[in-house]
Amino acid sequence: MITQLKKLTWKPSTVSWLSFVMMGLIVAGIGLSGTSHVVNYLKEQQTVHDIEHNREIASALLSELRTVLDNKEHDVSQAMSKIIDGYSIFGFRILVIDNVNQTIVVDSGSKISTPVAIKDSWLNKMTNLAGEHVGLIQENGVVRAQGKNHHPMLLLLQDVGNSGDNRWILGIAKDQKALNEFLVDLHWHLDAVLLLTYVLITLFGYYTMRSIGRNYEKRLETQVKERTKQLENAHEDLLHKTRLATIGQTATVLTHEMRNPLASIKLALSGIKDSESLQKRESRRVDLVLGEVDRLDALLSETLDYVKPVKLSAQPVELDLLLTRVLEQQSPLLQDKNIHVKRQFCNDGSALRIDEAQVHQVFLNMIKNAIEASPQGGDISISLQRRNNKLVLTMSNSGEILSKETLHRAFDPFYTTKPKGTGLGLGLVKRVVEEHGGSVVLESTSEFGTVLTLSFLMD
Repeated sequence: MITQLKKLTWKPSTVSWLSFVMMGLIVAGIGLSGTSHVVNYLKEQQTVHDIEHNREIASALLSELRTVLDNKEHDVSQAMSKIIDGYSIFGFRILVIDNVNQTIVVDSGSKISTPVAIKDSWLNKMTNLAGEHVGLIQENGVVRAQGKNHHPMLLLLQDVGNSGDNRWILGIAKDQKALNEFLVDLHWHLDAVLLLTYVLITLFGYYTMRSIGRNYEKRLETQVKERTKQLENAHEDLLHKTRLATIGQTATVLTHEMRNPLASIKLALSGIKDSESLQKRESRRVDLVLGEVDRLDALLSETLDYVKPVKLSAQPVELDLLLTRVLEQQSPLLQDKNIHVKRQFCNDGSALRIDEAQVHQVFLNMIKNAIEASPQGGDISISLQRRNNKLVLTMSNSGEILSKETLHRAFDPFYTTKPKGTGLGLGLVKRVVEEHGGSVVLESTSEFGTVLTLSFLMD
């Protein structure tokens, strides 16, 4: 069953094509039948029009023919021919029929010297308007016949009505060949225009619907991507919070369980180091152990700082002043590496309600990283500017260009490229700034070096 459903699955474009083709066939069928109806209607109306013309000619001839028939002294055939010749120039074929003898006495379309039997003339296959064969000449009515070269003729038969004998019948015929050919051409042209119109409509409609469909699909894809991105962000945020909670629990346990033993170890080693009996070699080993104890203690402190919640100060804090204090604290390291600091102050209000202690730690981590990454005698540029409703702090150094992987993972907890780094410094920067409603961007190019940008929202 599933295989059958798969076989019946069609692409949207295929369904659209089939829909428009089916619609085109239906509309074309209706349209073609409609053009046929229009042409037949025109043909019927033209037939009625021709019959009325024939009646008008017949009315004009009847009085003159009756005068000839009343005058016994004239040759009826010759006299009628003279009268009829005056009307044949209008394109009508006029004839007089002897109904008693079933002969044609006068025919403007064919000069005859003696009466011609109807059965031997072009009237031998007459039909009524419905197409039924008519065997005998009727005194009054409309019939169809085949003229010379099979031209279709519309014939009006009118009783002359002389002396009540109903012998003489006047026939007014109209050649309909040109009309029929015109209607055939009209029918063909209407069908051609109709089909072309429907083809164009179908193509235009198809591409229009496909365009609408594609736009709708793109909007759906965009919405799906946005929702997916939101889910990914929510997932990352959940992972980050879970990671913070885990780090916080771990830091609490480690601090409680390790700081006291570390303090005891450090105190004991300090006492041993101060002993005069300690040789130089052993003293270096004690210094090495003390350094590792200090590193473990710093790691515990950084871990606690990383998970410490943000507490905004009651009064606004000047970021320029806070940054100046941090630079003063790090001046020995700057002098040791002969690093020159280029500073740009903010003249448009740099005071914010922040967690002063944590932002202080953020600035400290930034400057430490910049010093460690800068070469001997290098430069560090620091700029604080107001941009609309944001305070933007930019710090750059001329150190080595960071790899793509480092840029991507720089803010991950415990990720570091330093032999003795903890991997928490930039993570702390990102967490604290974002909890203040700001953002952090790290870039590294050959043109500008490594640039760390912090953006704080102003109140």
